[in-house]
Amino acid sequence: MLTAHVAMRVGKRALKRILPRRCAVSVLAAPVALLALAPLEADAQDCPPGLEVLVERPYADAAALTPGSTVVVRSTIEAEPCNAVVAGIFEPPPDPATLNATRPRVLFHLPHLQTLSARRNEVDYFTVATRPGTDLATLAADLEPLLPGAQVLPVSEVAERSSTTFRVVSRFHTAIALITLIAGGVFLGCIMILKVQERRLPIAAARLTGIPRRLLFWWTVAEAAMLSTLGGAAGLGVGVASSAVVNAYYQRYYDTTLVFSQVTGVVVMEALALAVLLGMAAGVFAATRLLASNPLDEMGR
Repeated sequence: MLTAHVAMRVGKRALKRILPRRCAVSVLAAPVALLALAPLEADAQDCPPGLEVLVERPYADAAALTPGSTVVVRSTIEAEPCNAVVAGIFEPPPDPATLNATRPRVLFHLPHLQTLSARRNEVDYFTVATRPGTDLATLAADLEPLLPGAQVLPVSEVAERSSTTFRVVSRFHTAIALITLIAGGVFLGCIMILKVQERRLPIAAARLTGIPRRLLFWWTVAEAAMLSTLGGAAGLGVGVASSAVVNAYYQRYYDTTLVFSQVTGVVVMEALALAVLLGMAAGVFAATRLLASNPLDEMGR
């Protein structure tokens, strides 16, 4: 899929003549602001007949709008207002990039929007849906000479350019996670060393009675792995509860269905696997130190 940003006047019919048959065209035009709720006297000559709009659900709830309500719209402050009928309510897509966008958002029929904005046969950008297997780079190179002033970009690149802020936040979260893992591993190692130090005499006695070092070694490692697994499970519980609180607060604050935080099955498996690995590493470190000493020295002989 490609997105072309057009800096020229070009009509949808012209686009269909220009683009190859393997492409489908959808045109997105600039929005018109919703300025009032009560009907005003509007100049019928400047308003398209049968003007209808779709209003986003959060604003419709706040303004008590329902299908059939009458609102007043205009493209600019200086433009003549037009009466429009609310044809329906739509749920805005859960997109983090539009959380702080201009609100409210309304949708128009394209001919009505062209009349209100006085921009006929003109688009700001359009999306080309390609068939599977189409070489996007070749198609983009073929389209740009046909649309002077246009920049043709794959949708993936457009998303990449618009998600710079989210990539920075993601890297910040990754850094925090690494620091947390390192600190947790050190803390777990210290706990295991303290635990085995408390059991020096029983372990030394067990070694003197003939219990193999290998058995004592793996027993210590297994205990550390079990302890870290329990800690990881408790941490997951805190994470799930925190995620629910974050979603409940911000979904209510922004009045959106966007999921701000989620704990997926992959995250659960990765967390438990890391907990077990860190526990085993701490157990190996503690057991190696403990079993390196002479049991007679530990018994005071």
